[in-house]
Amino acid sequence: MQSMAISQSPGEESDECLVVAAREGDNVAFGRLVARYRDVAFAYAYARLRHRDEAEDIVQEAFVRAFVSLPGMLASCCWAAWLMRILRNLCHDATRRQRIRAASVLDETWPDGGPTPEMFLLDTERTDEVRKAIAGLPDKLRIPLLMHYVSRRTYREIGLALDLPETTVVGRLATALRQLRRRCT
Repeated sequence: MQSMAISQSPGEESDECLVVAAREGDNVAFGRLVARYRDVAFAYAYARLRHRDEAEDIVQEAFVRAFVSLPGMLASCCWAAWLMRILRNLCHDATRRQRIRAASVLDETWPDGGPTPEMFLLDTERTDEVRKAIAGLPDKLRIPLLMHYVSRRTYREIGLALDLPETTVVGRLATALRQLRRRCT
């Protein structure tokens, strides 16, 4: 797999050049790699873990592990794929530990002239129905769906995070939306 830098423009250094510099002790080069991939890494972690704070911690841990393990990274390995593999493994470990954590968020805007209690209840029930339908999707459909519609990631970024071709990402999003329509009607 060749390098797939997310926000690299023609004048910027390639991932490979930055990795070589970071291996030689250039912390600025490593900082550029972090800046280039932190958004897609967070989008993946958030879609997978569904908790902002935990996703931030996992992404930070992934970059720390990547930095510490940088000397052992194979020269032929693609930085982006390697980083995302570390992140996917950390997320997998976190979900195994987490299992299911019940959390309900109170809507603080309702008392300020929002909908009536009846409308609020109907909206809440519909939102819960959609959330349950999304939660019921298999990971291979739920994660790209959340990364695209919640975190606003591109097909390319999702493909990088999941190690999939863009066409597969598009197909999975279409399948997820079809299943959600069936479950929510």
